[in-house]
Amino acid sequence: MHPAASVCRQVGKVVACCAAMLSIALHTSADSLQTLNDENILGYVTLKRGSDGVTITPEKGDPTTAKLEDIDSVSFGDSQAIFSGDMLLINNDMGLRNVAKTKNIKLRAGLHRFVIPYWQGAGQHSLATSVMGPGISGQQPLGNGNMVCFRSKTDKHEPSAGIDKEGYRLPELPLKTASNIRKMQERCEYRIYAGDPEAVFKNVGVLNTIPLQQQGRTDDISTGIVHSPTTNFGMVFEGFFVAREDGTYTFGLQSDDGSQLYLGEAANFMADALGSTPIDAPWQIELSRKGLILGQLKTIANDKARLHMPLVSDIELSLNHINAVWDKRVDLNTIDRSKEQPGQDTVYIRDKNDPVKIISVSGKLLSLDNEALSFDFRGSARKITRDRLAGLVLNHTDRLKPEDPGLYQVLRLRGGHVVPCKVIEIDKQARFKILGGSEVAPPREVLVSMRSENGRRVDLTRREPTAEEAIPYFGLKLPHRVNRSFSDSPIKLYDAKTYERGLAVHSKSRLHYKLDRPAERFKATFGLMEPGGRLGNVTARVLGDGKVLWEQADITAESTAIEVNVALKGVERLVLEVDFGQGQSVGDRAAWCNPQVIYAASK
Repeated sequence: MHPAASVCRQVGKVVACCAAMLSIALHTSADSLQTLNDENILGYVTLKRGSDGVTITPEKGDPTTAKLEDIDSVSFGDSQAIFSGDMLLINNDMGLRNVAKTKNIKLRAGLHRFVIPYWQGAGQHSLATSVMGPGISGQQPLGNGNMVCFRSKTDKHEPSAGIDKEGYRLPELPLKTASNIRKMQERCEYRIYAGDPEAVFKNVGVLNTIPLQQQGRTDDISTGIVHSPTTNFGMVFEGFFVAREDGTYTFGLQSDDGSQLYLGEAANFMADALGSTPIDAPWQIELSRKGLILGQLKTIANDKARLHMPLVSDIELSLNHINAVWDKRVDLNTIDRSKEQPGQDTVYIRDKNDPVKIISVSGKLLSLDNEALSFDFRGSARKITRDRLAGLVLNHTDRLKPEDPGLYQVLRLRGGHVVPCKVIEIDKQARFKILGGSEVAPPREVLVSMRSENGRRVDLTRREPTAEEAIPYFGLKLPHRVNRSFSDSPIKLYDAKTYERGLAVHSKSRLHYKLDRPAERFKATFGLMEPGGRLGNVTARVLGDGKVLWEQADITAESTAIEVNVALKGVERLVLEVDFGQGQSVGDRAAWCNPQVIYAASK
């Protein structure tokens, strides 16, 4: 291992935490840090002000510190933990096929409320649960004598009192309640949602948008109780898990498509956790570098916008860091953007006589107050009342493009925000400066994940190629696709693995990338894709400055998955090429999975 690529191990005794939040974070759902070397470390993540190193402290063992540039990502496991004891224990909401996840948690004996939302789009559907722990013989599904619900809707329970000082979650009800057969039964409640043909099934947030079709009680947490429809539906299961002894329990959740497992009152924060927009976030603000804020657009003056981010703060943001602003009541699929003029701002306005109709005008944004937007149209200032404002695209040449920020982070926050920023501090509170905007300090529990950008590892699925060549054998050109196959399904090679990130290509293709600093290696997994690649035969190449650095011919479905690891020392231009093989272009559907460039360490 190259010493510059290694993660620095910090030796020393872990100081016992006296702060309640830290104790809770260690014992509920651990953070997960992924290093440059694909090492996943579980614990509690902190970043001290003025430091360039993130420290993760495991529940047992020594802390580990890694430079920000050496970190691929951090998932904040306690990000959904509300410190009353409500938490998102397992988030399996990825929409991939047959994904299974497990999580450990310390529970006091008693009845612990759970909520499991699940959604199914197209294709096969399945949902399975499991639990292991004290008093349970091996691994059992939820419902096998360890699950109960009230017999009567009038029966009440108290919320969990939270996490005790030893890190155990306290139950909603005492254990003796489970044996009171007059009030409890060994089932859970279920609801089935379906019937909206316009619903987009991408995460469990869709359950907030589609109608309730059926409800009842069941002892089987699975899709087996659903008879119709078999696609595009959702389910929610609610009940109480019976922990018969104090101890550590391991919960499992496997689904096709997405699911989640909550402990406690999920309804208190479900709108944020499920990815739907809170009521007080009527605007969608698209930022440079693929950022997104869902909030309130307050005012615009002097090339700065004042916004409100629910769960975070009021912020000020430079207009040259904002790409567009949209009223969330507007269906963007119905907007005709073909009339936008290069170098001009475009305002989208509701027609006075037909509020459904939206027209566009190009010019320059001047200001926005509580009453109206002021817009320069052909040299004259025009007023547009706020109630008619549907959207605003900011592209005027008078605004300078944002400077390259160098190393920065992208934070995903509860409520759906995706924030490009410079992270300053992470502990009980998070502190970060939004690129082109304010410094804010929200509570730690709003953090969902963090990834480094312009660090040492650059994911090419997050970069646009500087050029693309699609050269058809006969006449059909197929441009590359990012993170999806040509059948719009997740990328799957003939090693039977599904890849979340990848570049799907068809022969003959070349993807060009400019390397803006000294690089060490290119790494990827290459192969032909299911479905449609069974008859394929291709040659794959990695070129640096026009020279072939790696090549493999006669790649077929039987080749399954090929690990590519190529040195890039001195290379300035990288090209990924997939050439025709022995079968012309028949079945030549391939993918560069997890494609990444590893740059040299900073000095």
